[in-house]
Amino acid sequence: MSENVQTTDAAVELPAAFSHLSPYVRWSLATETERNIMRHESSMDEIRAFADVMLDEVDKIVAHLNQFDVNALPAPELALMRMLLSLAEVAPAVEFYNRQAVIDGYDARRFPAEEAFVLRPSV
Repeated sequence: MSENVQTTDAAVELPAAFSHLSPYVRWSLATETERNIMRHESSMDEIRAFADVMLDEVDKIVAHLNQFDVNALPAPELALMRMLLSLAEVAPAVEFYNRQAVIDGYDARRFPAEEAFVLRPSV
């Protein structure tokens, strides 16, 4: 994993019902740019392991998160939401490309997301 991705695994706490996902908490990243870097710098085995465990829990996670205002998530729920966003980031790698990058595509790391874009949700 890159030093470009800022994580503090020990400081990230998940809701108690999802504590079994703690081995994957490094995927709880605040920005699209961090999630993109993580996808590119993780092995496909790491990506598949993360995607598999999250896909098994996605319905429960969404049901849990739906109990909260998305703009005022408590820290554990925010961490879980960010893991869902990472799942969305890795889905094409798993479902379409079988590799971290888009086949014959440009390197998305060259175009970092505008993280403060007005229409972007506040999560």
